[in-house]
Amino acid sequence: MNFLCEWMEIIERDFNSPAVIGWCPFNETWGYKEQECDSRLIEGVYRVTKLYDKTRPCIDTSGNYHLVKKEIYDIHDYEQNPEQFAQNYAEIDKGIVNDQIQRREGNVQPYFGEPIFMSEYGGIKWPPNCENGWGYGEAPQTLEEFVDRYCQLTEILLSNPYMIGLCYTQLYDIEQEQNGIYYYDRTPKFDEETMEKLKSVMMKKAKIEE
Repeated sequence: MNFLCEWMEIIERDFNSPAVIGWCPFNETWGYKEQECDSRLIEGVYRVTKLYDKTRPCIDTSGNYHLVKKEIYDIHDYEQNPEQFAQNYAEIDKGIVNDQIQRREGNVQPYFGEPIFMSEYGGIKWPPNCENGWGYGEAPQTLEEFVDRYCQLTEILLSNPYMIGLCYTQLYDIEQEQNGIYYYDRTPKFDEETMEKLKSVMMKKAKIEE
């Protein structure tokens, strides 16, 4: 009940913000124990959200384990190999969205043609900034390798006509995950030229916009 009341307050507070394109009350509920006991909680919060705001989509729980309703096919993928990353989404026209995840988890999120949103990807570990922190995958050995991997992963998503949106993990470092583009205090990690390269790839026109 506390969660529901606080969530309703969030919607009321932020309803008129132009920065809000949709709502997502839960993250990575995984579908294990939750499937047995908490699906009604997730469903209830989802339904309240839709009653409060009929103008925006709502993702019941972000990640690969939707338990209630899928308006959007929301997925997290931290594959670091660009070739494999591209292959994961090469057969969407056949109803296959990252077959590795679908098979490994018992196909808990079958695809029925919903718009696809990559809400978490990247998280590239950068050694100079991860001595006491953590990032995904094998760390690049040079700055050039970091930039190249970042750009390739992003361009793969932008060039896929089935992707409606993407969100790189992550913009800022947090306590345990030091894989952001900016430090915890919001200062840039990289020199100005590198930051411009990282920004410019995000400014490219997506295939779905054509």
